[in-house]
Amino acid sequence: MKKNLLFATLVILVPSFAMAHVSVRPRESKPGVEEQYIVRVPTEGSVATTHVVLDIPADVTVLEVLPAEGATFQTAKQGDRITSITWRKAIPPKASAEFAFRARNPAATEIAWKAHQHFSDGTVADWIGAAGASRPASVTKLSASAAGAQPNDAAAVEAWLKAYDAAFNAKDLDKLATFYHPDVTIYEGGGINDGWIDYRDRHLGPELKSFENLQFGHSNTKVVILPGGQSAYATSEYAIKAKMGDRQLDSGGLETLVLMKGSDGTWKIRHSHTSSRARRPQA
Repeated sequence: MKKNLLFATLVILVPSFAMAHVSVRPRESKPGVEEQYIVRVPTEGSVATTHVVLDIPADVTVLEVLPAEGATFQTAKQGDRITSITWRKAIPPKASAEFAFRARNPAATEIAWKAHQHFSDGTVADWIGAAGASRPASVTKLSASAAGAQPNDAAAVEAWLKAYDAAFNAKDLDKLATFYHPDVTIYEGGGINDGWIDYRDRHLGPELKSFENLQFGHSNTKVVILPGGQSAYATSEYAIKAKMGDRQLDSGGLETLVLMKGSDGTWKIRHSHTSSRARRPQA
């Protein structure tokens, strides 16, 4: 009898271990603000996930679906409004993937995110239930007093920018790549670079190669974390000195960076705009 009771208990408990929830973060935000959401999709069973469909509630406005490594996405629309997002990526057992999108929150008290996880054997797990159900929908609570950015986020961005300066002075393109969003736009000196590859190959790379005795740095940096804590902008002064062939570069200017926080919590430059001052006379 004890064996039967133990077996019955295990049968009841197995689904809770085998099925980890599809979740949407952050769990708290503010009504009416623009927020960046992260959808985490784990595969806890023995069958790989093939794709996940997220239903967008009627009062939520999707502004942008961000690219995810190794994944494709498509949206369904009703008129101009996105009603669902489908991400396709093979997620093997015991692994997980994260997908990001930006949306404007409704004037409500919560958002219930209903998701449908599809597996390679043709089965589907519908994460649409109420709290306490075996497959609950993920919920974001909305409150005017909800915490957005963490208090130390601005300080973290300033430290991050100093790490950027160190990579720049080392002329380390591989390290510098980690600071930029793949689709970054660069406005500098009246020119435009579209995307990290374009900026690296047609601007930054050749420029760094030509520099000798490079000294570069930011100062008077001011960081503003935007509502939701997933985006920010930073203004600063920059100074640069270097030898370029037969001439000495001794210049500076103002810079504005638009930043986005990635799914791993790291900041990326999404847009950069610099305005340089006239070069100082050579000594």
